[in-house]
Amino acid sequence: DWSSDVCSSDLQRVEGLHSWIEAIRTCPKPVIAAVQGAAAGAGFSLALACDLIVAERDASFVAAYSKLALSPDGGATWHLGRAVPRQLATQWLMLAEPVSAQRLLELGVINVVCDTGQALGAALDLAQRLNACASNALASIKELLSDAQQTPLTEQLGHERDHFVRNLHHANAGEGIAAFMEKRAANYR
Repeated sequence: DWSSDVCSSDLQRVEGLHSWIEAIRTCPKPVIAAVQGAAAGAGFSLALACDLIVAERDASFVAAYSKLALSPDGGATWHLGRAVPRQLATQWLMLAEPVSAQRLLELGVINVVCDTGQALGAALDLAQRLNACASNALASIKELLSDAQQTPLTEQLGHERDHFVRNLHHANAGEGIAAFMEKRAANYR
């Protein structure tokens, strides 16, 4: 058993990172990464776990594990395996090649590329836009998107129905519909 040779503190460190990844993925609120400079190893994994990624034009992303004779952690294989074609994920993970923010934007992995020094401001602007939305609807969207990756269509349609009806009966739906009809901004709680 290989685990008997493993230091428990090493296992705890990796489990700590994995707890962060799971917390980001299961948090009902949208989580935005603002990337400046290099996101390497676990930093790349943390960014990938976020719902939206804003990166500065000169930011780079690298999973350099293989150059250190290590395998990825932090969900890097899970996230990259779902975000890009398998051959690209294999290339980036096995060859530890840095990937530019622009390339990730082109592939749809990053949402916004901004000028140097602007990542935090651009992420806060994005958060402001999200803040104008009903938090219950955002939580449903996040959960539905997460479930959709492993759920058959018929089952997913049932999940969507259940979320829709639950949100339809939420106070925010009444406010959203009234605001739409009155051509004003909604004031969600």
